[in-house]
Amino acid sequence: MTYYNAQMKRYLMNRNDFEKPIKHKLIYDKLCNDIIKGVYKPGDKLPTENELAKMFQTSRPTIGRAMRDLQQKGLIVRRQGQGTFVMQSSKPNNQTLGLLVHWQIRPIQTTSSSIFGVMVPELLKYTSQFGYSLLLNDVPHENPSDYSSQAQTICKRLVNSRVAGVFFTPLELKENNIINLHITEQLAKAKIAVVLLDRDITDSYHRSPYDIVGINNEQSALILTHHLIESGCRKIDFVCGTVQTTAIIDRYRGYRAALEEHSIVPGKDRLHQFDSRLLNEQPATPKGKAILDRIRSRKTEAFVCINDSTAADLVYFCVRNGVKIPQDVRVVGFDDLPTDESLPVSLTTMRQNTSALAYEAVRTMVDRIEHPDMPPRDIMVKTDLIVRESCGSHLK
Repeated sequence: MTYYNAQMKRYLMNRNDFEKPIKHKLIYDKLCNDIIKGVYKPGDKLPTENELAKMFQTSRPTIGRAMRDLQQKGLIVRRQGQGTFVMQSSKPNNQTLGLLVHWQIRPIQTTSSSIFGVMVPELLKYTSQFGYSLLLNDVPHENPSDYSSQAQTICKRLVNSRVAGVFFTPLELKENNIINLHITEQLAKAKIAVVLLDRDITDSYHRSPYDIVGINNEQSALILTHHLIESGCRKIDFVCGTVQTTAIIDRYRGYRAALEEHSIVPGKDRLHQFDSRLLNEQPATPKGKAILDRIRSRKTEAFVCINDSTAADLVYFCVRNGVKIPQDVRVVGFDDLPTDESLPVSLTTMRQNTSALAYEAVRTMVDRIEHPDMPPRDIMVKTDLIVRESCGSHLK
């Protein structure tokens, strides 16, 4: 206290109104630093105002002003009849976060299998910048039963590790949503913060109690489809997998909305739900033959694909069967993932800013950990239309 008392005496030499806020500021700074450095630990009781006034050789009103500022900053709590205490931090001592998504890159010649394959390095960077570490876990989904059991095993491991929070992308399941609900309930029961990436655990009409970081899928798909229409297409089909998530449903809604805005009826025959990887099997599957028939009969002028992986599979399939892109049919994707240089035509797509998504995910997670009682939020990052050869806009 010697240094501090010397500082105080210098200001007490001239007693006028100008110096009152300076005394209060010095007291605030000293107590704030003591709390940060651990001189007063979370839950510790601070000296009374009378004791502090004597300690700092000043008046109680000056001490009271410093204490009010500390309270407004959330550093202390004043309990009537008990005294003043250092605020208990709601942030866990564990500075580790967990990852529960499918993110590994699929070993094919076209592209990363998921936006998360590109996003994970960004998550690692930002968790480190925010003072956390990140446990990486991949959920393989070659076999649906293994996919579900592996995800639940990882969830149990994260709970046992007592991580502070988990970034979770709800599993793409055909049967039901029970497993996604079970996973989030287990994390919530363990008081582990949850931030959902890309999609909700419920349908688009029922909001879950968790933060979601992603994009406006419906608006993005509308912009992408609108671009094809502006480029001269009217017979536009939509290609996706057999599993429906809130993100996929919203992209399909956006596609339909764009057609309807231009008085185009989105017929049921224009929705194609299948695993696009089957297009590369030999001999051609019934779905592959049907796709070729639609192109050659001019029933379809363009395909809006649910993601770049699907678009790349379709591009390779078309080229292998003598279909020229974009002259014979136009193909657009979604995500703007890194593509192999061997892709025969550059892909028009909606770009997701993976760095911004990762930053917002980590920022949202830290907010959730520090303020667990906040209402759930939807954090949306802007997308951008990236126009390249495959949409054929130059052919208009």
